[in-house]
Amino acid sequence: MLSRPELITKAMWMSIVMGIAEAMSLFLLVPAITALSTQENVWGLSIQAWVYCAIVLGVCSGVFGYFQFRHGYDTAMDMVKNIHRKLGDQIAKLPLGWFHQAKAGQISRMVSSELLMVGEVIAHLFSPMISRITVTVVIMVLTLIWDYRLGLILVVSTPIYLLFLSASGALSRKGKNIAEPRERELSDRIVEFTHNQATLRSCGLSTHYPPLVQANKQWRKAKSKELWFEIAGNIVGGVLTQIVVISLIIVAARLAITGSLDPLVTVAYIGLALRYAQVLMALTEASVGLETRRPLLEAINEILDACPLPEPVNSVPMPTPGTVELVDVCFGYQPDKPVLRNVSFTAGAHQMVALVGPSGCGKTTVARLISRFYEVDSGCVKVGGVDVRELTSSDLMRQLSMVFQDVYLFDDTLRNNIMIGNPQATEDEIYEAARLAGVSEIVARLPQGWNTPVGEGGKSLSGGERQRVAIARALLKQAPIVLLDEATSALDPENEANVVAAVDKLREHATIIVIAHKLHTIAQADLIVSLSAEGTVEDVGTHEDLFSRGGTYRSFWDKRSQAQGWRLT
Repeated sequence: MLSRPELITKAMWMSIVMGIAEAMSLFLLVPAITALSTQENVWGLSIQAWVYCAIVLGVCSGVFGYFQFRHGYDTAMDMVKNIHRKLGDQIAKLPLGWFHQAKAGQISRMVSSELLMVGEVIAHLFSPMISRITVTVVIMVLTLIWDYRLGLILVVSTPIYLLFLSASGALSRKGKNIAEPRERELSDRIVEFTHNQATLRSCGLSTHYPPLVQANKQWRKAKSKELWFEIAGNIVGGVLTQIVVISLIIVAARLAITGSLDPLVTVAYIGLALRYAQVLMALTEASVGLETRRPLLEAINEILDACPLPEPVNSVPMPTPGTVELVDVCFGYQPDKPVLRNVSFTAGAHQMVALVGPSGCGKTTVARLISRFYEVDSGCVKVGGVDVRELTSSDLMRQLSMVFQDVYLFDDTLRNNIMIGNPQATEDEIYEAARLAGVSEIVARLPQGWNTPVGEGGKSLSGGERQRVAIARALLKQAPIVLLDEATSALDPENEANVVAAVDKLREHATIIVIAHKLHTIAQADLIVSLSAEGTVEDVGTHEDLFSRGGTYRSFWDKRSQAQGWRLT
């Protein structure tokens, strides 16, 4: 449920009660004026009694209206809170392959301004719409009781009105369907424009980014079309409302002319018809409002209905902790474009395994499959001797520490960013992990030391500094398996020694799978897995074995050795 059932039920009943009170106060004008004009009791009540009834109904309408809005807002805020929680829980379960750059802009927009608009559905549309429907039904019933001829006009015109209302909603929905994709595209381009300012400025595109300009033009055209569809929807709804009102006035006037209806009562009934028209117009506006919010609800349902990777209730016991094994693994980010083909290798406990190969051969993909960010197409990935599909996500993550190329630091202090690796760690453990990873040197020159905010994404630190913080996290977590993707790629020679020392420390208690191009890292590995450009395992062995056998690995090593001597002249 997006909101607690008891809140929704209470809001609905308050809206119904409010609608009944409003309808009775509107209709009360007819018998009251009849009693006034004839100086006789109507339905057993005198004019004074009808006045008292009007006062009571007025007070009741005010009281019920207050509670209606109160419960409507309570339900709306509860729904917003629950949607936030459900979206967060769902996003945490979805595989990494579900996310892409377009999703970032969509989700960011959804959980901020758009989610408040969804709350308006309950607070400003859903409850008032129930009240208006109740008013319409009650007035129809009371009119039938008062004069069946006038009542029949309402009964006959209501289905026609609902048909026009449906057409009005369809027009509004058509317009929204045209504009919504363009709104998402514009949002994605804005996120792209803001996140990539460094690249855009270096290319001279910081003031005129063609994809953003084009997206804005398309959005303006789509919004213009949406506006015309909404206008058409309002016209359709408004025209029928006026037809209903005019029909009521014509029938009431003819009854007055023939003497079947008192002239004063006729005037009162025409006033009721005009007020009834306002109720129908409000119902039309609420219906159009609901249609404009429909895409937002559908976008939320798209996330909530997305299928997370299946996982067991309880993990299977791991017979060989610290081991990693890939068995005939095939995988592709797109079904017709495989990245890995029948990849098999085993990393024993406390071994250091290096993955080498040309760019695009699937080295980072292997690490992602071990982490089960994606599901293999065939074969299996085992951690601790158990298929990762037989481990819960929390148990699998407890086995792994990851340091990937793209390090993200949260907008918090340096100390807290390291503590993410192990929130229960002691101060001594934090400082020791930081020292081994070379973070202590960073702390010494920061203005607030450990309590210095690193900014969103760690923007106040350099790429190498962010990498060292990520390695400190891995050291602090002390997981039995560590995945390193180019751990020293962004470090200068002076500080690279800190990371190498940290990796040596990790080897004492963890299995390390490292993706590296630097020769000394590869040579220190206990096992090297050489991947081909086609995503297959070309050879497996120690550095000496692979070097002596020649092939792609020998060629790779020779080119790297030659590149080490390069320098600018």
